[in-house]
Amino acid sequence: MNRNLKKVSIIIPTRNEPYINELIRRIHKKLHVKHEIIVVDKSDKPPKVRGARLIIQRSSGLGKAVIEGLAYAKGDVIVLMDGDGSHRPEDLPKLIEAVKKYDIVIGSKYVRGGKSEDKWYRVIISKVYCKLAKLILGLGIDDNMSGFSAIRRKVYEKIKLNPLGFKINTEILYKAKKFGFSSTEVPIVFLKAKKKKRSFFYEILIRPGLKEALRTLKFILELRLGLR
Repeated sequence: MNRNLKKVSIIIPTRNEPYINELIRRIHKKLHVKHEIIVVDKSDKPPKVRGARLIIQRSSGLGKAVIEGLAYAKGDVIVLMDGDGSHRPEDLPKLIEAVKKYDIVIGSKYVRGGKSEDKWYRVIISKVYCKLAKLILGLGIDDNMSGFSAIRRKVYEKIKLNPLGFKINTEILYKAKKFGFSSTEVPIVFLKAKKKKRSFFYEILIRPGLKEALRTLKFILELRLGLR
């Protein structure tokens, strides 16, 4: 079924992202459908954004930022993407085209044509958790923890969300199954985030760490057991 789009709302959670205005400019340049950009910011000092609506986040966490942004979104399709430069505006048209036929479209690093330029050990960690979620939750999407998506508003209106970080798309995919919403994934190129470089020690032992790994596993199991 080919469904015309009236408007696309792009929600971008940010926290001290110096790249945000360049990202906004590139989105406007690459996206040739009626759209709006909503930046939900949790920075120490809110940025001055141009070409987008700025919302100061009151809650905590990336997933909660999305929920706050939804309150202002006017589009019949909601796009989620990172504000750190890892998601390319050049990939937006593919997601928008696919959402004309599907209710949920995930930007995927792990399907044919997809690519990740992230550090090798972060790719391994990501793939392990995506495979765990796919197995435990019965998902048909390989990159089910991707933060890049285009989703019909009606999906958000039907399900109740209780997200953990940017794993909100994992939760959406799982909870949308019982309502019969269709989903697919399209290839994207995931770039290295435009942030300060961190050491291997910091990335493995401090940034994600055992605590984050356990939180992710707990999140997957809570979804499966209906506790979230």
